[in-house]
Amino acid sequence: MKRFFGVPLAWLNLTNDWRQFALFSAGIGFAVTLMFVQYGFRNALLDSNVLLIEKFNADLVLVSRAHSTLAIREAFSRHRIAQAASVPGVASAYPLYIEYNLSTIGTTQPADQREPRRTIRVIGVDPDANLLKFPELASPSQPGSLAGELKVQGRALYDRKSKRPNEDRSRSVFGPLAPGIDTELAGQQIHLVGGFDLGSDFGAEGTLIVSAETFGELLRRPYVLGGPLDEVEVGLVKLAKGADRKEVKRALQAVFAEGDVDVLTKDELMDRERDFWLDQTPIGFVFGFGMVMGFVVGMVICYQVLSSDVADHLAEYATLKAIGYPNRYLSKVVLQEAMFLAAAGFVPGLVQGLVLYELLSWMTDLPMRLTPFRVGFILFLTMAMCAGSGLLALRKAQAVDPAEVF
Repeated sequence: MKRFFGVPLAWLNLTNDWRQFALFSAGIGFAVTLMFVQYGFRNALLDSNVLLIEKFNADLVLVSRAHSTLAIREAFSRHRIAQAASVPGVASAYPLYIEYNLSTIGTTQPADQREPRRTIRVIGVDPDANLLKFPELASPSQPGSLAGELKVQGRALYDRKSKRPNEDRSRSVFGPLAPGIDTELAGQQIHLVGGFDLGSDFGAEGTLIVSAETFGELLRRPYVLGGPLDEVEVGLVKLAKGADRKEVKRALQAVFAEGDVDVLTKDELMDRERDFWLDQTPIGFVFGFGMVMGFVVGMVICYQVLSSDVADHLAEYATLKAIGYPNRYLSKVVLQEAMFLAAAGFVPGLVQGLVLYELLSWMTDLPMRLTPFRVGFILFLTMAMCAGSGLLALRKAQAVDPAEVF
């Protein structure tokens, strides 16, 4: 009678020596962990650059047609915001001001005690418009909201996740940041009234949020001709209840068809931001190369494991060929071993990856996110890595000659 649930020969070959099997699995797990870390850094660095966009409380976003990334200033006329607000289906449209270059921050200590000034990203908002998804910027009537405080000229919120210079996580690279502290922004005094949680990215080590009026007085009026708030970096559009986003987007695109403004969803803007950092900077190459190296290391380890196993069982493979088993069967056994090794190595690699993601996220404040898709992608690479090694190793099994062995 045919047996349907027999133990596969490949599994018996691998587990004949459990200590050796554990070592084999550890080697594959090391390669898997290496790929997880490289892939994690790549995604974290890309994800960090869309953290601010994720916080936009809007259905559609207006940006300059020349826009490539938020880190490079490309402004458009505030008049476009008023045009957008007049389109049917639009409930509101507000400007969002962003500055990366002119906004240097430093303490108000005596000159001989001051730390070097650093550039910090500053965002100007309407405190009443709830433009960013931070509890501190919710409607002033909401508990914990500090939006009302920003209406006072010269007051600001600071990012509690600004980069730290060392293990002392109580002090940011911008000097002391805490509620009630006075510091200098662009050479003028500001008062910190509270903090929010965002995180750093390639364009900014930290962030301040001020009212649009404070933004204009500190960072535009001294440096630009005309009105300090005439040019806008981002427009945030909220739709009326029941409005169809696709229809409103098409209507806005028709209004700006001959203009200088693009109309995007948040997801489209995040994709554009990621594409810029991936294609126009060395990030894609550096971490892509790291993943390739992890893949190659894993293939080498897996090949050595399978090649060694085939050599150890060469007599058994020769016996199988002598009694009539074809090369196809031997190939199946070796490839099954490769898949068992992939599974046995992936599990510890995943566990180590989860631990390292938490540790690295705590140490760097980078968003080390391990989504189901990303886990599936590394699993696919692991299986491909082991399958490729198996294809190389099975040549020994196929080439074995029973007459030479015996």
